[in-house]
Amino acid sequence: MTQQEAMQYAKHFGWTGADAKRAFAGIELKDADEFALLTAMVNFAGPTLFERQRLQGAQKGLVTKKENYIKQIELEFAEKVSNYEEQLSAQRSLFVATIAKVYGVANRFGFRDSWIEMLLEQYDDYQKRA
Repeated sequence: MTQQEAMQYAKHFGWTGADAKRAFAGIELKDADEFALLTAMVNFAGPTLFERQRLQGAQKGLVTKKENYIKQIELEFAEKVSNYEEQLSAQRSLFVATIAKVYGVANRFGFRDSWIEMLLEQYDDYQKRA
């Protein structure tokens, strides 16, 4: 029997290729018959396979736990960024509105500043685009 045939035989019973290789590692496949394959599978299917599957399940659980933790961190980060952007926008609006009011009063007394006028124009353009 070839190794490929032995693997197909094990897969017929729901075994993975890796588990089948481990189970058949101790036997000579050229001289093996169906009984020898079944015996190797039964011997491996005991505590060895159970322990490996238990460890694999625990590892998958850790991976899932870490993936969920990363997703939670990403969501919290996105929420914080959104909140900070809202706060920054509100503070900009408040700051520019204060400048506009003070400049409006100062403008009545003849004070003119091209930098402040440019700032207010650009902020109005920014507000129209947003």
